[in-house]
Amino acid sequence: MKAIDVFRKHKSEMVRLWTDSVFDTYPFETTGFLRTKDDPFGNPVANMTKEAAGAVYDAVTGESVEVAQTRKAMDRFIKLRAVQKFSPSQSLAVFSLMKPLLRQHVMPELMAQDDLAAYLETESRIDSLTLLAFDMYMEDREILAESRITEIRNQHAQLARWAQQLESGGVPSGDDR
Repeated sequence: MKAIDVFRKHKSEMVRLWTDSVFDTYPFETTGFLRTKDDPFGNPVANMTKEAAGAVYDAVTGESVEVAQTRKAMDRFIKLRAVQKFSPSQSLAVFSLMKPLLRQHVMPELMAQDDLAAYLETESRIDSLTLLAFDMYMEDREILAESRITEIRNQHAQLARWAQQLESGGVPSGDDR
């Protein structure tokens, strides 16, 4: 059996296990909700995580290695992790959670076939994918920071206008908000 066939055989199990591992990074009171509510509108975190999981697995196993396609599949998941209250390392450590899962469930089968090289390539792709995720995460954090700066500038400008009106003897109207 070819290495890619071994990876395909384990895909649904690995995607489920990795998704559960990602859910475990959330506070305890949240994890039950993430696992049980399937509505994409009522539970967007679980939906985005599950959506990304298959694409991440395909990229890691070499099934789909086109960078643009992988970026697109991971985009919403990375944006989600970028706005949540995790440190950058906590946000992106989820990608390395796949390594122990692969070591436990896939590596023994590949070693039995004397194809450790295929497994090692997979771990290298996890590292590359994590670096891609880091770039995407930083782009999203930059956009978020610029948005916050713009909001603060707008608030400051509004306060300055109100202060000028007060100095000139006028009373700020509701239209100036």
